[in-house]
Amino acid sequence: MLEWWNQKDLKTKLLFIVPIALFLLVLIVWTAFFFLGQKKPIAEPTVEAQVPIPVIQVVPHVKKTSADRGIYITETVAQLPVRFKDVREQAKKAGFNTIVLDAKRSLSLPLLALLKERKLDSNTQVTADPWLAKVIGGLHDEGFIVSVRIVVFKDDHLVLTRPDLAIKFPGGELYRDRKGGKWANPYDPEVRLYNELITERAALSGADEVQFDYVRFPAEGAARDVSYPQASEKFTKVDVICSFLEAVRKRTEKYKLSIAVDIFGVIAWQSKNDVLSLGQDLKRMAKYIDVLSPMFYPSHFHAGYDGFTNPGSEPYYFMNTGVRRAKELLSGEAVSIVPWLQGFNLKSPNYGPNYILEQIRACSDEGVKGYLIWNARNDYSVTFSALR
Repeated sequence: MLEWWNQKDLKTKLLFIVPIALFLLVLIVWTAFFFLGQKKPIAEPTVEAQVPIPVIQVVPHVKKTSADRGIYITETVAQLPVRFKDVREQAKKAGFNTIVLDAKRSLSLPLLALLKERKLDSNTQVTADPWLAKVIGGLHDEGFIVSVRIVVFKDDHLVLTRPDLAIKFPGGELYRDRKGGKWANPYDPEVRLYNELITERAALSGADEVQFDYVRFPAEGAARDVSYPQASEKFTKVDVICSFLEAVRKRTEKYKLSIAVDIFGVIAWQSKNDVLSLGQDLKRMAKYIDVLSPMFYPSHFHAGYDGFTNPGSEPYYFMNTGVRRAKELLSGEAVSIVPWLQGFNLKSPNYGPNYILEQIRACSDEGVKGYLIWNARNDYSVTFSALR
């Protein structure tokens, strides 16, 4: 080996030595860095050295604030900056001061994960939703009241995550309503707790109000044939709904959160069959809520109702009669009535700006000044035209 080395010229020797030397140098430096780093004591970071963790600043409410004059906004539209800004600006010009915002999807994500792992219980601690807190903060800065709409027991995401919590037929098949929607079983304590915690997250995110929709049992299609093993004479559908509202009230009282409930317009007529099938007894529910928002959409009353061939053509009558009935039912209760108005054309040949104004007049004639406009596509061109 030595003889071979001696025979090589300097250039060849350098070509051989230099790469080896560089490799050894890198190895020595890396080894020194690694071991010195391991031996270095880990000091507690000083206040100055700590990297600040973003904190969601939510101003606590000093009193309850409920929806007043508002429009509905989907979670999708709320994530489209240009369109959402345009709707807000037009809403302000038309005199609206409330945004009813869908947000269950965003609020539910971490809780769905816990449900899937069967780790959700009464000791579960929840936090604000960063996206929702930011949106609400911006709306508050613009002077809007924010009511977060939570679709309670109609819940495809929950049922897909935990099919065992679904409403089912006796044979085990999932119940679906006429639109194919799946429903979670209100009798199940996990289902109710899941929605309680979603509500608390909304409160922590700064919501002035939560507005519960579908806080009832299903009645469409083959709902009469589904099975509720937990049902009994001592724990009826009405008891279940009231139990949920009572639990929400207790959990969120400290946040000064207003609680609103949406109901079918026909519920204001409170027929015994409707009360028992849906589980919505307004007098019993009243002690746990602050606002009732009936959906007196004229087009949703069937042909011949109260003697009208096409109720959809009667915006004043159905809104005025419904509001009056709701007031009578809640007489003596500390519950405000803020009805939903029909802001869309369905079986209403006379739909237009005056259709909106007639509904508002129908409320005003009964002393109800607050109202909400519903349009599933968030197209409020007719509404804004009526009120500007």
